[in-house]
Amino acid sequence: MKLLDFFNKESRAPKRQIIFTALISGLANGYLLTIINNAAETVNKSEALQISNFFLFLIDLILLIYTKQYSLKQATVAAEDAINRVRIRVADKLRATELPYIETAGHAKIYASITQDTSLISESAIILINACQQMIVVCICLLYIAYLSIPGFIITVSVLSVSVLMYLYNSKHISAQLHNVANKESEFFNGIKSILVGFKEIKINKKKNDALFTHIETIAKDAKEIKVAAGLNFVIELMFAQTSFYILCASIIFVLPVLSATQIDQVVGITIAILFLFGPLSMVVSAFPMFVRANVAVENIYQLEHEIDQSSKTQQPQLPDAPVFETLEFEQVSFHYPQQSEGTPFGVGPLSFKINKGETLFIVGGNGSGKSTLLKLLAGLYYPLSGDIYINDRLLESDDYAHYRELYSTIFTDFHLFDRLYGIEDVDVRRVEELLKTMGLSKKTNFKNQGFTNTDLSTGQKKRLAYIASVLEDKQIYIFDEWAADQDPEFRQYFYEVLLKDLKAKGKTVIAVSHDDRYFFAADKVIKIEYGRIID
Repeated sequence: MKLLDFFNKESRAPKRQIIFTALISGLANGYLLTIINNAAETVNKSEALQISNFFLFLIDLILLIYTKQYSLKQATVAAEDAINRVRIRVADKLRATELPYIETAGHAKIYASITQDTSLISESAIILINACQQMIVVCICLLYIAYLSIPGFIITVSVLSVSVLMYLYNSKHISAQLHNVANKESEFFNGIKSILVGFKEIKINKKKNDALFTHIETIAKDAKEIKVAAGLNFVIELMFAQTSFYILCASIIFVLPVLSATQIDQVVGITIAILFLFGPLSMVVSAFPMFVRANVAVENIYQLEHEIDQSSKTQQPQLPDAPVFETLEFEQVSFHYPQQSEGTPFGVGPLSFKINKGETLFIVGGNGSGKSTLLKLLAGLYYPLSGDIYINDRLLESDDYAHYRELYSTIFTDFHLFDRLYGIEDVDVRRVEELLKTMGLSKKTNFKNQGFTNTDLSTGQKKRLAYIASVLEDKQIYIFDEWAADQDPEFRQYFYEVLLKDLKAKGKTVIAVSHDDRYFFAADKVIKIEYGRIID
């Protein structure tokens, strides 16, 4: 089973001890059947034997409680250890993967695997150990039935085998249904994300609001129908399992005496064993849906990890120091997005230009012209499909990208404002306070414990706070994607006439997307791009 392979591969817990104590627990549980049957046969026959059976019962019960408790506790530890290792590993791989994968994979799918699927696996650990223990009890009961009557054993095994085979056959269909449910859940989460992220837009547009809700409602309905179908199959399997037990009891009572010379004590003993068998086997059967779901969850996690591995091209550098920047040159560089539907896929290029250290470059163009794509190529977030990039007159290879990216500090239009200054050591608190005052944020937020006390700001204020973090990173090249677009006239002018000049004076290279043609004098070069190509 994939779930067992998962725990064996991912957990560092003492698996042999867990298995050994689970085995002892199962044997102790099964031995209770023998003690109870022996005690029942000696009622009113021998007081000494009854006392002996009573003490055996107590000793066996204590052993059962201790071993079962130990195995279940250790199983919980093993499950959480495995989940923690996988979550950390996936998170580590996520930070090393490439931007195109993050853009196309969908956040909902990643969130679902790391949260829902791992939680389901965690919940299955105790059920798995308990089911294994109960399987041992089932085996002991079958051996006891074989001891009492071989024909009875054959009848019992035959009925149970047919039932289990039919159960397993139907479980394949249930597993496929659960895979479809997982996909629908990801779509549903994407819909909820659209409500949260696009709340302002849908709040002022009832038609858009209703259409989005209808889409989410359709997805939820489809997911419900698949879940109901899977649940009904589980119910059918559960009822079939219970019916099989009744058929088995009837076969022992009515059929076995006809097929072989069986004494009443044997029939009673076998019937008691089957009744004793009913509880453990019911637990195993009822746990099977959890195993199926957990197996699907394991497949989802490993599939996500495989996709991340496939999309990763570079490794994190051991020394993240960037090269000393002098020149950057694009030579016939082209990039195209994967084609999602009919028509020509959007892209940029071929692009050829050169940037020197200390220059300020403005990129202008209409919406959809390819400016943001060009910035991602410049920052090394996209790989060119053709053409060459030269850094300091040296060809940039794919293995160089992790090193090359360290040149940049970026503020994209869809930037994320971190609440802490990650990666910046020995922060000068006085300088941060001065920057907050300069950017008009000292009354909005403060710097404390390596982070900002408040990030719930307007878009323009968030960009100013992001600028402070960017400056503190002290990188060689700065990318600003329409940074001034959300600023008031005062800060817009301050950005072009003061901030950019300060960066230039410090020898920094600035690449900015701008629509403010009245401030083009602040740039050393201006590139105009339309339909993915430089036209001026």
